[in-house]
Amino acid sequence: MGDRSRHHAREDRRRSLPYLTGPSAHRISDLVALRVAPALAGAAIAHARLDSEWQALLVFVCMLGASLALRQRHYPLHLIPFASATLYMLAPLLGAALAVAISGADAYAISNVQIADMVPAVLGAWIVTGIGAWLTHSLRRDREVRMAVIGTHEFARGLEAELEAVGVSGYRVVGCIDPEGSCPTDEVAGVRCLGSMVLLRNTVLSEGLELLVLGPLSATTGADDSALPSEDGFRGGGVSRLEVFERVADACLDLPVSMIEAGQLYEELFGHVPLGTTTSAWFQYLLHPNYQPAWPISKRLFDLALGLVAAVFALPLLLVAALAIKIGDRGPILHRQTRLGEGGREIEMIKLRTMREAHRGPLWTQSEDDRISAVGRVLRRLHIDELPQLWLVLKGEMSLVGPRPEQPSIVAKLESRFSYYDRRHLVKPGITGWAQVRCGYSGSQIGSAWKLCHDLYYLKRRSTLFDLLIMLETLSTVFVPEPMNRPDERFIVAATAGEEVQARLEVGQRA
Repeated sequence: MGDRSRHHAREDRRRSLPYLTGPSAHRISDLVALRVAPALAGAAIAHARLDSEWQALLVFVCMLGASLALRQRHYPLHLIPFASATLYMLAPLLGAALAVAISGADAYAISNVQIADMVPAVLGAWIVTGIGAWLTHSLRRDREVRMAVIGTHEFARGLEAELEAVGVSGYRVVGCIDPEGSCPTDEVAGVRCLGSMVLLRNTVLSEGLELLVLGPLSATTGADDSALPSEDGFRGGGVSRLEVFERVADACLDLPVSMIEAGQLYEELFGHVPLGTTTSAWFQYLLHPNYQPAWPISKRLFDLALGLVAAVFALPLLLVAALAIKIGDRGPILHRQTRLGEGGREIEMIKLRTMREAHRGPLWTQSEDDRISAVGRVLRRLHIDELPQLWLVLKGEMSLVGPRPEQPSIVAKLESRFSYYDRRHLVKPGITGWAQVRCGYSGSQIGSAWKLCHDLYYLKRRSTLFDLLIMLETLSTVFVPEPMNRPDERFIVAATAGEEVQARLEVGQRA
């Protein structure tokens, strides 16, 4: 029996060796189409103009090196297309500048590269980058990563729905695998049941699975000490997660299939923490000795430098906006409101007044709120109403990037309903933030919880570079606002539809 098993294992490996998995195909296409090809194009154009192999090689190495240096796998660039495109456009520029600098320092003039020679090379690299982006998008659509959820079909259906809602391409939920062995091989709630863990190896091979997602497990079996939350803080059920890991390892270690915790998958693909299925164990990441958030001094210098520049450019806009507000209804120009900042301390937040004087109070604001004045609608649309907060950034009470501060009365309600809402106060509030880029206006308690999912993600991934990427993406939302695509509520707060209706009724009663 042992010899037969080893024989089958060797056969399986031989069948899998020539096969390029979906994740590998995505990585290779990104490397070739978005990094190597633009560098080759720039080098080819430089060679045509300069007629020197050494100069062409220098341009290729510098452009490729700059592109690889700017590659950021730590952040979900696929969710911030404007910032991502900026990085791709910046790489040839930096590479060309580096080539010119090296050439200028070359005492033997082996590779004399001039700025004028680099302009066509950079333009050519940009064109190839655009073509490469289209090709990689097409490849991801045609060569999807086939994944299966180890867990409930409800979670598999929710994952499938969010992939579609967010617009993440390149992944396909084939079905779910029941860890308890009670799932029939048919379809439940639109999701295929692929069988049990006993037949996991056969299922992986027959379905061509490339990624196994360990989601919440059903709780019909008795739990033991190993049925604890995973390292990423994602709740399981009564089934032992350790037993699931052991079965996957026994069946799949020699197969071209990977495995990931659902919480980690959500962070990498969707850029948020699924609050409804997350426990306090998730925060152990922030306590790890190797965890290095943004250095407070570097963030403060970042805020001061960019804040001063932004304040200079914002001053003319503020003067025009103030005049428009005064002409509009002759009311006050500024609106002051108490909000909670870092450490739960109260701060007085300043904004340009965008609402009519008779409609102010501790209420959530909708994107099309009828309390907003005509002038205020324009100011909100262009985010000009937030510019006075640059003063708070310079004072050190706020940051350019961070969770948005809320009113104390609203915070009290949200903290009483949603776990970990107070963790937002671990960092300074910001003028813009990851939640603002991804979610827009909250408009309800569930909407605020949806933002919390993104604020927790920012809390974990915060850095000066991430702040810069968020600010770049904020510029794009001024001109092309993204619609708010929320997943099913149970993946946000494990709430029912009735609770959402009740939350909206509460808003209406206060109004």
